[in-house]
Amino acid sequence: MKPKAQVYIFGIGSGIGQGLYKRFLEDKSVSLYGFSRKGELPLNVFSKKENGTFVFDATKKEDLRTLEISLSEKYGFKKEPTAPNYIQTELYVYFALGDGIFGTIDLLKKKDLEAHFQLNVHSLLLLSKYFSQNLPFFQQATFVFLGSTAGKQGFPESAAYCASKHAVLGIARALREEWKPFGTKVVHVSLGAVATEIWDTRPQFDKNDMVSISDISEYLWSISHLPKSIFVDDLSITPRKGIL
Repeated sequence: MKPKAQVYIFGIGSGIGQGLYKRFLEDKSVSLYGFSRKGELPLNVFSKKENGTFVFDATKKEDLRTLEISLSEKYGFKKEPTAPNYIQTELYVYFALGDGIFGTIDLLKKKDLEAHFQLNVHSLLLLSKYFSQNLPFFQQATFVFLGSTAGKQGFPESAAYCASKHAVLGIARALREEWKPFGTKVVHVSLGAVATEIWDTRPQFDKNDMVSISDISEYLWSISHLPKSIFVDDLSITPRKGIL
C-alpha cells in the first residue's frame, strides 16, 4: 500500500504555523508531523510515529541533532523489507518558525540579535540540510519557506527583521537551484501583515486590516495540492489594503 504523503510543519506553537497544522489535521490523506516548544511528544520518539506533535527547539543543538538522526532512521537507513516505500509518495515541509525583533538600531542588543538570527536563519539552513539527504527517497518533495514583505523591502525600526527575512528569500532561491536535479519544488511566500501575536506589541497597526490566520492557512495548505507539473517560485500575499 502506498504510504500517505509526509507533511512536516515547523513552528506550530502559535500564529500561522498553528493555523496551518490545524488545517492539515482535516486532510486525511497525509501523515502529519508538527514541531514546536509546545509539542506533546518527546522528540526522540519521532522516528517511530506516523503522526503527532513533538517538542522541538530550533535554537538547541541537541534538538537539531536528535532530529537529524531521527530523519535518517525514518527514511535514510531502511533495512526491513516491510518498511514503507516512500519513493512512491510526496514530502511537504513548511517552515513557519521565526520571531520578530523591532526597534531603532541603536537600541538592539547583541544577545537578542544572535537569538533572532539563530532561529530565523541558521535553523532553516540546518533543517534544510537534514532533509536534503532524504530527497531521493521520495517521488517528489515540496519545501515552503514563509517569508515576509520585509524580505524584499525595508521598514523603519526593523533592520534585524528585514535582514533575516532577506536571508530566508536567499535560502529559498539558492535551494531551488541546488535541488533541481531531484525535481524538488521550493516555494517562498512573501507574507504581508497576518493577524498574529507578533503585532500585539505594535498597537499602531490594526489587526482588522490584516489577513486572517484561517485564510492564510487555507492558502498555504492548497500549495500541497498543486498539479505535479506546476512549479511555483515566489508568491506574494498582502491584505486588501496592501502593505501596511
